[in-house]
Amino acid sequence: MRFATVLLAVAIALAGRACAEKIYVFFPSMTKPNAVQNALQARCSGNDVTVFGRLADFTAMVAQVPPDAIVAPRPLVEQFSGYKLFLRGTRKGSTSEDAVLVSAKPVAEGDLATLNVGVVGILERSAMNGFVQGVLGSVPRLKIVTKVEDLLPLLTFGSADAILVGESQVDEIKGRSQAALQMTSGLGKVPLVVAAAKGESDKIESCLKGLGASEKKMLGVDGWTK
Repeated sequence: MRFATVLLAVAIALAGRACAEKIYVFFPSMTKPNAVQNALQARCSGNDVTVFGRLADFTAMVAQVPPDAIVAPRPLVEQFSGYKLFLRGTRKGSTSEDAVLVSAKPVAEGDLATLNVGVVGILERSAMNGFVQGVLGSVPRLKIVTKVEDLLPLLTFGSADAILVGESQVDEIKGRSQAALQMTSGLGKVPLVVAAAKGESDKIESCLKGLGASEKKMLGVDGWTK
């Protein structure tokens, strides 16, 4: 009888997992992917949330085991056919945020094309030049890294003249550095994360809209809009 009870419990758990909506999340930040995943999963208990820290891992899994929904920066989401956008992240009422160049020395706008600029890859390398040009209006020499925590060492060791981040990431960048960093804004806009689904999205939409302030901050947003 005890063995049968265990089997029943396992069967119920597997059935619940099979019915759960699978959500893949990719948003580079200083917060560890496991911490973001645990926080989101706690708020979305009826869904199966996986958070990726590297673009290559995210894109590989979307191709190999397609999820029901993806949450990632809009330029990346738009590259996946079959997914329909149903929510856009907002910050201060906008679906994009100011781009900021962080540097050890002041940056003049006329010098942008001659700079070595560090940036986290949110697109394949060949597409990042076009993305950065759309943000800055120029095409600097890019130093593309896989994680946000890899940006500051580019400045520390002189591998980059500046690093490009969204406004929402400036405080965490400054908090990790003891140097007197310079901030150059008024350059362009960086699209925020969006959510897209293959089919019905009501359950996932409810989950995302129910996130608390701390979970939204982990995704670089403070709200959602259609």
